[in-house]
Amino acid sequence: MSVKYNMEEYKLYTFVDITHTGQYRSELGKESARWKEQNFNTIVQTLGIRSNIVYYQSPASVEVRGSLVGFDTDKVVKLWRFDFTTERDFVYEEDGDPIAFLKDDFELVPYIQGLDEWLHQTHAVFLTHGKHKNIVFHKKQ
Repeated sequence: MSVKYNMEEYKLYTFVDITHTGQYRSELGKESARWKEQNFNTIVQTLGIRSNIVYYQSPASVEVRGSLVGFDTDKVVKLWRFDFTTERDFVYEEDGDPIAFLKDDFELVPYIQGLDEWLHQTHAVFLTHGKHKNIVFHKKQ
């Protein structure tokens, strides 16, 4: 007997360098790769607070007009895109907003800055609300 799940699909965009480098140990000369991996792990662990996630591709660096994906800029910016699925339906939904809990869970979570980001942030925390947000979420239709 096999169980089939309706996996919901999501994507996130962030100004934060979340490159999945596979550098799991601290080694001399590989600090940057380790810090990027730590940021990626922060993303995966925060997503995993409410659900197990599955992803088939590592985050990719993209250049896109910020306003097209939910940021307050019409400039073409460098972002990281990460697509993932969950094994449970409506896991991040509250009051009809399919990404409400994602925004709540990520707000003020710290990350390591000063890597390959396009935009320098004053504080090294994820911001999900307001004009200065640095991460946005979308549920795929």
